[in-house]
Amino acid sequence: MLADLRKLPLSFGTAAALASLVAAPHAKAASSAATPAPAGRASRAGQVLPIDNGPEIHGPSCLKQTICAVKEKIRWQTPAWTPSQCGRIADAVATSAKRHDLSPTLLLAIMVNESDMNEKAARVYTRDGKVYAKDGGLMAIRCLLDDHERCTNGNVRGVAWKDLMDPVTNIELGARELAHWRDGGGVMSKTIIKLDTDGHRQRVTKDVPCDHKNHAWWAHYNHGPRYIDKGYPRHYPHRIAVLDHAFATVMNTPAPELTAGPITIHDPGKRVRTVDRPLEPRYKKLYEQIMSGGTCAALALN
Repeated sequence: MLADLRKLPLSFGTAAALASLVAAPHAKAASSAATPAPAGRASRAGQVLPIDNGPEIHGPSCLKQTICAVKEKIRWQTPAWTPSQCGRIADAVATSAKRHDLSPTLLLAIMVNESDMNEKAARVYTRDGKVYAKDGGLMAIRCLLDDHERCTNGNVRGVAWKDLMDPVTNIELGARELAHWRDGGGVMSKTIIKLDTDGHRQRVTKDVPCDHKNHAWWAHYNHGPRYIDKGYPRHYPHRIAVLDHAFATVMNTPAPELTAGPITIHDPGKRVRTVDRPLEPRYKKLYEQIMSGGTCAALALN
């Protein structure tokens, strides 16, 4: 299933800060202008064109094996992946993680949370009987649709829905979205004192890049530009963190984002949430399913 109903649009209301061209071997998304992209054929905005990167190289065996093992445990009424499919997903995760300086384990945690690793997962939104948006794929990418089934929103503007649903492209778009929020895409309000034209002091509130001081930056993948610090949604980053920690443990690889600062706002009077302690029933089960596969030897996943 996709992320729970409390999930907000990934790119809803945000500016298109990253490139909207998507390309890859068998649909790998091109990186933004700030990130060197592999050479490939030129394309119009939103058009997916293949890149010739030579023979396909499967991702590290630990990553591939972990992906296959977890997929088998959590899939629900969906087909298992073949070793070849697991290898393709591992390649995509490793490539996008390296391109955007992300932990592969964080990408996997998002993938498990958003779709239960179901590459065909989709949620349709209608208004007045007409479909106006869909969330889809492994990373549950939000697409506001035009009349030609192309996305019109934020970082996926111009991407065709059918291309967005390609697993490799979908992983790249999710990684791009994460990097966007980490690198200043999130915002927060700040009040400053300014002098008006008459020399009087005035309090002015303006939006500035979010400093993520009381929450993990990947919270914005779910929340959009502003972190939701009230109610159930404030613990979204912790739920991702426990899955990230589980993957990092079984693959014996670091996940530096888990020790970089506060993960989530804690409940007053209760024990602070930690990455090794899932609390909600769904996350307890997923944590155990990921951890039950044993550990790999230490491998460089990047």
